[in-house]
Amino acid sequence: MPKKKPPKPTPDCQKIYQLAEHYSEASRLLEEQAKGKEWGSSAPQLLVDSFAVELYLKCLFVLDTNIAPLEEHDWEKLFDALKPHTKTLIREAFERIVRSDPVLSRLDVINPEALKVTDFNRSLTAAKNTFDKRRYLFESQPTTGEWFYAHLLREAIRAVTSMDIRLAGLSKESKSTT
Repeated sequence: MPKKKPPKPTPDCQKIYQLAEHYSEASRLLEEQAKGKEWGSSAPQLLVDSFAVELYLKCLFVLDTNIAPLEEHDWEKLFDALKPHTKTLIREAFERIVRSDPVLSRLDVINPEALKVTDFNRSLTAAKNTFDKRRYLFESQPTTGEWFYAHLLREAIRAVTSMDIRLAGLSKESKSTT
């Protein structure tokens, strides 16, 4: 009879969150660089965003279940493993962010040919394998599929994660306002 593996220990959700916050901050810094002559920073920013999103989702899973998260990079699978209430909060945060984004509301004027994928499910499906599929941008990328706005997903998931009282005071923003 094969031996059963003991369950993985539950990781410290605060450590997961803090690491996600570091990746999120790195993404914001790379975004600033990408606006100038360093537009090449946008590729690393996408990858750093993928780490942040994955960690926020795993942190939420630990907060929801108090067990170790899936060993998975697919955001859609990680999202689907969350409790329904948590998923609803993320969808609502995403919708608020999309509605208040000044560029997306004027995208048809700024760049009429740009795809505007602002539906949460479509965005999550388009982005679900960012780590696996986008880390080597020099490799040919499939022309099928939709573009997504990774920062919108990251900010929505981050907003829900940061609301948990068990993570109070750990975000960079909360430290700078105290």
